[in-house]
Amino acid sequence: MSDLMIRYLAYFGPDRSPAALKFEPGLNVVCGASETGKSFIAESIDFMLGQEKPVRDIPERAGYDRTRLVIESADHPPLTLDRSVEGGNFRAYDEILYEDQPSKEPRTVRWKHAASRTDTLSYELLNRIGYAGCVLRKNAAGATRSLSFRDLARLCVVTEEEIQRRSSPVLSGQWVASTAEYAAFKLMLTGSDDRALVSTNDSPARRERDGGKIELLDQMIGELQDELDEDGVDEGELNDQKEKLEASLEARTQALSAVQREFSSLMGSRAEAATDLKRAKARMVELSELVDRFTLLDRHYESDVNRLQAIHESGTLFVHLEAKPCPLCGAHPGDQHLESECDGNTEAVVMAADSEIEKIRRLRAELDDTLVTLKAELSQLSESVPALQSKYDRIDTELGEVASPAVSQERASYNELMTELGTVRSSLDKIDRLNSLMQRRADLDEEGGSDDGSSQTTKTLIPKSVLDEFAQEIQQILEDWDYPDASRVFFDESKKDIQISGKERGSTGKGLRAITHAAFTIGLMQFCRDRDLPHPGFIVLDSPLLAYWKPEGDADDLRGSDLKEKFYRYLLGMSKVNQVIIIENEHPPEFVEKEAPVTVFTRNPGVGRYGFFPQE
Repeated sequence: MSDLMIRYLAYFGPDRSPAALKFEPGLNVVCGASETGKSFIAESIDFMLGQEKPVRDIPERAGYDRTRLVIESADHPPLTLDRSVEGGNFRAYDEILYEDQPSKEPRTVRWKHAASRTDTLSYELLNRIGYAGCVLRKNAAGATRSLSFRDLARLCVVTEEEIQRRSSPVLSGQWVASTAEYAAFKLMLTGSDDRALVSTNDSPARRERDGGKIELLDQMIGELQDELDEDGVDEGELNDQKEKLEASLEARTQALSAVQREFSSLMGSRAEAATDLKRAKARMVELSELVDRFTLLDRHYESDVNRLQAIHESGTLFVHLEAKPCPLCGAHPGDQHLESECDGNTEAVVMAADSEIEKIRRLRAELDDTLVTLKAELSQLSESVPALQSKYDRIDTELGEVASPAVSQERASYNELMTELGTVRSSLDKIDRLNSLMQRRADLDEEGGSDDGSSQTTKTLIPKSVLDEFAQEIQQILEDWDYPDASRVFFDESKKDIQISGKERGSTGKGLRAITHAAFTIGLMQFCRDRDLPHPGFIVLDSPLLAYWKPEGDADDLRGSDLKEKFYRYLLGMSKVNQVIIIENEHPPEFVEKEAPVTVFTRNPGVGRYGFFPQE
């Protein structure tokens, strides 16, 4: 049995400068700016330890076609592994190769674990640490499978996404794998595998009957899991997002209703102002027409009065004229027959004219009063129209510049929240379907296998004394780090995770989950060291101090504490046999650089190292 030590990680490509990083025994720190390839390092190490899925296709990786990882082990030859960035098998060299050429032909090492083969990466690594040939329980019926190095790798390499998860560090979240994952944890804590188990569910008839169902379920589970992996979702975080989004949506609904009410009120006010303005203008047109008509009528009255006055004056003069013979017939006044056409009563005509004049004058006086009233109303309306127009313009401006944009903004925010909530709900639905499929798969795997239908189940048991000792190991680490309120640490078998002072680890904020996940992983290494149990010998932690640079809230903010300093002092105090690779955004304290290699990515082409991949 010997430990593994990662010494070198690199990417190579035609006409490309190598992107490489060397590692030393003990503590190694990679830190610096975001988007410089730090997390890519952890993912690449995991990829080179047998992860099936290729690493992320980031722009900086363009032109690089293979990855190299160098591993040293005290009692075995060194191992240099080359793998295509697209995945697949490895080329293996039993020598240390950095950028130099190999001295011998490579051998092919298969990426996929197989119990009966020794030409796999899993066997190469398990054989070095002393776990080759071990078996793990895979279901409650006691069926077993061979141990793969991937069962251990997930307890050693913790990516940024995994270190924040709410679920147990022991479990990946895949129901179908949970039994084997807990069995691997038991193996590391006790050194005992499950080879003594005898399956109660080994019926050939049942295997043949359910084989097609299991194959179909595995395919459906795999496709759904790939979708969720592509989305990079976590059920606990999704539920948190759902609660927050629903609360935000409720608040946004109230805000939208408020601005909508204000908008509707302004729309009503504008309509009322428009009606008042339209009514005033229409009345002014009507009044103007009446004034024009009545003015014309007054002129007619004036013309009639003038005509009647002329009759009055001419009649008055006519009375004083002397009677004369008719100029046409020569008849004397006494012989004229006036009664046939005119009675000759000029005074009566004059009086009639005067009476008509008086009547017209009374009508004109009434008409004058009416015109005065109409003109006063017209003047009043003329003065009120600008105010009505100003009121309309003010409301219209408020609608256009304030209320309408506010409604549009609130509606856009509401729609954005609805879209985001729909996405979260869709992902949760996928998780529910995945869990349902996994449960059906587990039911098929765990139901009784005897021909008579009888069923017997067992479960992985880790001695409580061992779990208690492990919890005490983590508690000591947290106390050494000055983690807040770490007086009582307990391993909860139902959750397969630790409780700290009566509080579930997964119920805290992202920052505290990250640091406690780191304590769990480091504690597992220390536990194995103290009891001389096999362990891969290295751990990789991406963003364990998340609470220092990305706190989720006041309870998750550790920036005012000395935990960061004590965290690094603890790691420096560990044996050099333990290799710990820390990937962080923030720089470590100054004393770390004096005792351990620290690689800083500046993201500044003119200062230091830009990032993992060189600037071409």
